[in-house]
Amino acid sequence: MELNYISYFTEFEKEYESLRNTSDDILVIAIEIIQYIENKLKEIFKWLKKHVFKTLQEEIYFFKELKPRMVSKLLFYKELLKVETSLPPNKKHKRKHYEESLTRIHKYVVNNKDFYGYYRSRTSVRDEDLFVRRSYKDIFKYDCYLINYDSKLSTSHDFNVATIIANDMLSGHLENKLDELNGNIKTKYNPTNNKITWTGTKVEFAEMIYGLYYKKMLNGGNIDIKEIARGFSNAFNIDLDEKALYRCLQDIKKRYPLNAIFLQNLSDVANNKFRGEDF
Repeated sequence: MELNYISYFTEFEKEYESLRNTSDDILVIAIEIIQYIENKLKEIFKWLKKHVFKTLQEEIYFFKELKPRMVSKLLFYKELLKVETSLPPNKKHKRKHYEESLTRIHKYVVNNKDFYGYYRSRTSVRDEDLFVRRSYKDIFKYDCYLINYDSKLSTSHDFNVATIIANDMLSGHLENKLDELNGNIKTKYNPTNNKITWTGTKVEFAEMIYGLYYKKMLNGGNIDIKEIARGFSNAFNIDLDEKALYRCLQDIKKRYPLNAIFLQNLSDVANNKFRGEDF
C-alpha cells in the first residue's frame, strides 16, 4: 500500500467523527471505534515497515502529531470501556470509582512530569531524539522497555504523547460523570461571543485559578474564589461550578510530592522560552 498519509489521517478523522454519532450508547460507540482504529493501525503498521520518510521533519511530524492522535483515541476508548463496564451500582461507589480513575491519571502526570513539561511547551529541541525511529542497535542505549518495541513502527516517545492526549480526554469524561453524579447543571455558553477555549483539563484550570487567588493577583485579593471561577469559566469557555472547583482542589491536595504540577510545568516552559528560545 503506497499511502498518502496526510490524506489518510484526514479521512480517518472524518470517519471517526461519524462513528461517534452512530449511537447514544457510549459503550456501543467505544466498541465500534476500538475495532475501527485497530484495523486502521494494522494498515498503518504494514505501510510503516516499508516506508522511508523523505526528511526528518516529516518523520517527526508523523510520530509526534499524526500517529499519537490515532493511538490516543484507541487508548481513550479502551480505558473508557474498562471504567464504565466496571462501574458499581451505588452512587457513592460510582463517585469513588471515577475519582480513583482521575487519581491514576494524576499519578501518571507526576511520574512523567518532565516529558509532560516538554510536550506541553510545544518546543522542538529534543524532537529528533524522541520522535525519529532508531535501529535495534541504537535502542539498547535507551530505556529497557524499548527492547520490545518494533523500531520500524514506533519511536521512543510517540506512545507517551498518545497517552497524554488520551489522559486529557479521559479526564474530561470522568469530570463530566462526576458533575452528573453531583447534580451539577451545566450552563450553556455562547461560543460566538468568545473564541478562546481552555483545552487543558479542569484540574489544570482550577490550579491556575487557585494560584491567582492565593497570590491575590485579582482585585487586590478582595474577591471570592467562586467569583474568579465564574469569570474565568466564561472567559475561557469551560464549565467549572462551585462543586467541580472544590473537587478539583481535593484532587490537587492529594498529589505528592508536588501539588501544583501544571503551574510548575507552566513555569518551566516560560523560563525555557525567556532564556532564549524564539517565540
